[in-house]
Amino acid sequence: MSSKLITVFGATGAQGSSVLQSLQANTNKSFALRGITRNQHSDSAQKLSASGIEMVQADGWDKDSLIAAFKGSWGVFVNTNSDDAVFENPEEKRTEVDLGKIIVDAAVEAGVEVLVYSGFNSAKEITGGKVPVAAFDDKNAIWKYARATRAFQSVVAASPGWYFENFLVQDLAPIFGGFPFVPSEDGNFVFRVPRWGGKEDIPFISIADDFGDIVHGIFLGPEKWNGKLVQGVSDIRSFDEAVKAFEKVTGKKARFEEVPNWQDLDIYGIRALETIKRMFGFTQESGGRYYGDETEAETAAQLKKNAAEACGKGGDETHLATLEAFFEREFAAAS
Repeated sequence: MSSKLITVFGATGAQGSSVLQSLQANTNKSFALRGITRNQHSDSAQKLSASGIEMVQADGWDKDSLIAAFKGSWGVFVNTNSDDAVFENPEEKRTEVDLGKIIVDAAVEAGVEVLVYSGFNSAKEITGGKVPVAAFDDKNAIWKYARATRAFQSVVAASPGWYFENFLVQDLAPIFGGFPFVPSEDGNFVFRVPRWGGKEDIPFISIADDFGDIVHGIFLGPEKWNGKLVQGVSDIRSFDEAVKAFEKVTGKKARFEEVPNWQDLDIYGIRALETIKRMFGFTQESGGRYYGDETEAETAAQLKKNAAEACGKGGDETHLATLEAFFEREFAAAS
């Protein structure tokens, strides 16, 4: 039986590379893999190519190049970047929705059967218009557009939560109180953000450890997930519990402090952080429901297990990552 070709748009990004890595480890060799990049000569593209993944060059704004890149693909994974440099230009009139529609139309014309999109439910719809979040709302519009074409056998949204990897970005630490890199005057590592809302059950996700496996699991049986949003979740914790997990495995004193009003979170004019700021307003208004529904990890856990087993793994390797394991790996050694 010939392998089904899966093409990844955004192959060199965190999500795309995680998806390719998981699919490539499938021991049944069920899938052939292709990655799309705007620059085949970049280090990340060269690395993927060296690993045996077919890399092709295409631009999301160039429909013809995308049709050629998608040609022969059974499935496609797509992540559009809300923070792409093109959107930083104040004179730019094109939107993420425009980009998404071009990609979807190209996939339709190329005859793709399964589309897995890194999408969201609409913050604007969930909050009755009170707290729109452009990135969430635009990605939701793209997902709806893909479903409305009725051209795919399966259209699925794989929706990532709060990245574990955000804690590795040192430039973000001062904005969020210093945690986990810059201690406060009393020696504690302080994580200072607005509250989440509801039960304070934040859906944390390890992109490197779990997201690719979750998407892999979807591709193993996409018809089951057609039209559904799959919650990309590794570990559900409050911010206070996340900080305590860090404290437990590193031995470093840490605490969570609440910013009383989400509008007061200072993002220093950084456009990319506007999404995070408004996300707090959205989750407070929605009662903590980041996905619009009750946050759960059971679906992600089963998809992770299915994918890990397809890669020949067993035991703990089939389980979702935990914050303790992440903090121990990334920070305990430096304690």
